[in-house]
Amino acid sequence: MNGVRPFPTLSSSSPILPGTALGNITQVESSGNSSYNALWVTATRRLTRNLQFDASYTWSKSLDYNSFSTGGIVAQDSYDVTGSRGLSDFDARHRFVISALYELPFRGNRLVEGWQVAAIVQSQSGNPVNIVTTNSTVNGVAGTLRPDVNGPVNILGRVDAWFDTSVFTPVPRFGNLGRNVVIGPAFNNTDFSVTKNTKFGDAVRLQFRAEFFDVFNHANFGQPGNVAGSPSFGRITNTRFPTGESGSSRQIQFAVETDHLGVLG
Repeated sequence: MNGVRPFPTLSSSSPILPGTALGNITQVESSGNSSYNALWVTATRRLTRNLQFDASYTWSKSLDYNSFSTGGIVAQDSYDVTGSRGLSDFDARHRFVISALYELPFRGNRLVEGWQVAAIVQSQSGNPVNIVTTNSTVNGVAGTLRPDVNGPVNILGRVDAWFDTSVFTPVPRFGNLGRNVVIGPAFNNTDFSVTKNTKFGDAVRLQFRAEFFDVFNHANFGQPGNVAGSPSFGRITNTRFPTGESGSSRQIQFAVETDHLGVLG
């Protein structure tokens, strides 16, 4: 019926509650389908006595009907669950991570010895965004119906307009737009640290650390608004993580630790 209820109420001649409006029947089942394919490449190398690095690259694609078992009602059409098959919510096509550690080759005294610098660089593609409407009259659940799309989906890449919203049209039926067809912002983050290790005799080691998270203060944006027709549709209003989390903004912390080393007698 393309989302149109054939019998909105019971018949007026029904022996049970004649004329009563008919609501939804909630069906819960464990059926589903998912697939994940990936290529993972990693490399570890000690270039010199004092320098080493690790690098990894992942190229992957994840598909499913629903990415979270606690997501509640998510299929727009329970008679066509396969119509919700698309990119997983957590899909990231490319992910690259490289870390490096360098022990400074200074020698001579406690002031210049024991210095280390380290860095970790992470870069990955954005995650999918599922475009929905507020319509709840078709299946009784707002935020599950997808709109119609009448043109190519263009990513503009701006905070005030991450994608072209003009091609999406809310309709009072099951829309023709697929699930998770828009890709959100990428994630890029660089952490850096400086460490100084100092020994006092054979029994005590003192370590000083200065750690810089998101050292370049690169803004990692959150997902754009996904409700077609809403004021925030296509706009980004937050960072990927809350303030204080990884990649939200530059953070600097200092630490001092002491270790009492065991001495064999």
